[in-house]
Amino acid sequence: MEIAKIVLAWAAFAVFHSLTVSEEYERLARRAMGERAFDTFHRLLFTAYSAAATAATLLYIGSLPDAPLYRVEGWPRLLLHAAQASGAALLFLTPWDLWEFVGLRPLLRFLRGEGGGSGERKRLFTGKAYGIVRHPIYLGCSILLAFHPVQTRNSIASTAAIVAYFYIGTFFEERRLERMFGEEYREYRKRVPRFFPLSRR
Repeated sequence: MEIAKIVLAWAAFAVFHSLTVSEEYERLARRAMGERAFDTFHRLLFTAYSAAATAATLLYIGSLPDAPLYRVEGWPRLLLHAAQASGAALLFLTPWDLWEFVGLRPLLRFLRGEGGGSGERKRLFTGKAYGIVRHPIYLGCSILLAFHPVQTRNSIASTAAIVAYFYIGTFFEERRLERMFGEEYREYRKRVPRFFPLSRR
């Protein structure tokens, strides 16, 4: 019963998160806030309510009865940590601007009188970890979660739900990226695997 509740909790989070990153939501938010306010505050607001939704989901799951599932010790534990290290390396190889990501940099630009937007045309980056898989952040986080040497019934159910959401989310994200970058993204998609770093012809 707890597993079903956990899956439903993460499914509700997934629906909420997917709606708030959708292009339709962005259009509505731009119309409601205005271009300048949207460029300045939208990312920061998105970070705030995403963090609140994540915290609420984790608090709810933490309140459910749980039971130990397994605890790996000895040299197999080292193998799991090695796998986790590969996931962490993938994240470190993924270039991203934390201040831009959480929405603080647009706010600082606005406070300096430079406007809230980035002022730069978005470009498709295909180097570093993006040359290994098309979604290295999702894969790196999935590896860190899936190869943890200590798991409970609830943690493994959460891990399965999160990894499934990451993978399913790649399809929606790629549709948006294809609309944004067109043929450039289609060519990139032919060269680089989606989620699993398998070799391609």
